[in-house]
Amino acid sequence: MMPRIALSPVTEDDIEFIVDLETNASLWPYEDRIPTDKAAVRREVAERIGSDWYKQYLIRLNSPEATIIGELTLHWYVHERGSWELGFCLFPEYRGQGYCGEAARMALKIAFEGWKAHKVIAMCNLHNTASAKVLEGLGMVREGIFREELYWNGQWVDQYFYAILEREYQKVAATPLLSLNEQSYSRAPRLCTL
Repeated sequence: MMPRIALSPVTEDDIEFIVDLETNASLWPYEDRIPTDKAAVRREVAERIGSDWYKQYLIRLNSPEATIIGELTLHWYVHERGSWELGFCLFPEYRGQGYCGEAARMALKIAFEGWKAHKVIAMCNLHNTASAKVLEGLGMVREGIFREELYWNGQWVDQYFYAILEREYQKVAATPLLSLNEQSYSRAPRLCTL
């Protein structure tokens, strides 16, 4: 079965698009701080391109138009321990259709098979049930809760901490993607951001 999406590394030609995405508060409903200084974000995005420690991808439909539907990041969490952190965001009209899971699964393949990661982690606001469902559908384990970690919507809320080890990923990699989609996303809520 042909993948419905593809990941393409962010290039210098994509900087303005990423700046607009990262400063658009409506795309990040569960984050506590959305940057507003576009010049600072522009500098950070430019600095990250080509770095060893931060990889950013555009999530595109696997079609002739290659429509961009979101973005995904992988960056070092604790380099000495071989751990990377995963994050993603989809545009609202593409949420709830399994694209997050497909993109995240591609990212796990990059991290574990390409970079020989030992662990990939992800975090999400406890109210972001769609992201939690995506992460759990990938075989990630909720290892902890950071109590009152995020100041969100005028209150302190908990943040979930998820992780998957390389040996656990091997089981995920052996599972057909269609099965993951059917199990994990058919009843997922519409929001799917991390």
